[in-house]
This record gives sequence, C-alpha cells and structure tokens, in this order.
Amino acid sequence: MSYNNTLNQTGIELVWNALQMALRDLIDVLPSVFTAVAIIVIYIAVALIVTRLVRKVFTLFKIDELLKPILRHAYFSITNLVLVLINLGIALLAVYSIVLTLFPQQIHVATAAIEYLARVASVIFLVVFVFITLGAMIERIRMEAKMRGFMFLILLFISIVLIVDITALTQEVKASLTWGISIGIGLSIGVFSAWYFFHEILETWEKGRVKENAESRN
Repeated sequence: MSYNNTLNQTGIELVWNALQMALRDLIDVLPSVFTAVAIIVIYIAVALIVTRLVRKVFTLFKIDELLKPILRHAYFSITNLVLVLINLGIALLAVYSIVLTLFPQQIHVATAAIEYLARVASVIFLVVFVFITLGAMIERIRMEAKMRGFMFLILLFISIVLIVDITALTQEVKASLTWGISIGIGLSIGVFSAWYFFHEILETWEKGRVKENAESRN
C-alpha cells in the first residue's frame, strides 16, 4: 500500500514539476509575446493611417484618371500598386523591428532576408513596369509587328538577366549566363538594326539581282 502511495506521490510530483516548468517558461515568454503584439498593432495602425492618406492624396490629384490612358490594359490601378508596395515595406519594417527588439543576435539574418526580398520585389516591379510601359508606348506609336516582337524579345532577355541575378546559382554560373545573354542581346540588336535601317536597300538590291538573272536567262 505504501509502495502505491509512493508511486502516486512521485507521479503527482513529476506532473507538478512539469507544470511549474511550463508556467515558468510561459511567464518568461509573455513579455516577448506582448512586445511583438504591441509592435504589430503599432505598425498596423501606421499602415491604416498611411493607406488612408495616400488614397486621399491620389483621389485628390486624380492620379488614376491621369494615368488611365497608359494603364488602360493593366489589371490594377496605380493607387493599389503604390499601396501594396507601401504596406509591404511597412510589414518588412515590422518584422525587422521585432527581430531587432527580441532577437538582436539574429539581426544579420533578418537583414540578409529583407535585402533578398527587396531585390526580388524590385525585379518583379521593374519587369512589370517595363512591360506595361512598352505596351502603352506600342499603342501610342503604333509600331510595326516585327518591331514590337523584337522589343518584347529584348525585354524578355533583360528580364532573364535580372531573374538570374536573384537566383541561388553560383557566381560562375551567373556570370556565364549573364555574359551569354548579353552577347545574344548585342547580336540581336545589331542584326535587327541593320535590317531595320537598310532593309529597303537590301530589298531593292535583291529585286535588281533577280531581274538581272531573269534577263540573262532570256
């Protein structure tokens, strides 16, 4: 009987000790949790205020209406794009503040991660902006189909170079790919420029040569 009582007491003591340790860990973590929640709440409030201000400013100056002819075929408005970028920056700043406050020893990891995310976001924004601008310019100037296709091809090559720069490839592979694509872009521009500026001369010369061959056969 005493043996069973001893076992029960030992089991109760183990459970109590485990509960005490869990409560102690929870008490130690609570200040960090409250701090993180407070930082998140502050940045959410800042994001809401900035969003309202930017939306009012863009509405006041009618930015969307001014840029509507350029972004006519875009699936978003310039106001929404700016707000997304601003809120993304505020979110990254909130993460950085939490890491700086609670885990200062890991600040270099957070800095590297935020820098990489910023590079990815900048590449995406640049590619989207350039393609939208090119589409608007093509509509305004009414380029020839060949010129339009060539410009999209060059932009595709440039986008590939930008994407290669943010990949996890080795520096040697990045340098080789970038060098090869750059040579391809240079050769493409040279060949297309020669054809675009001298194609009438080449066509006239080709027609003359065909006519001479036909006359010589007769």
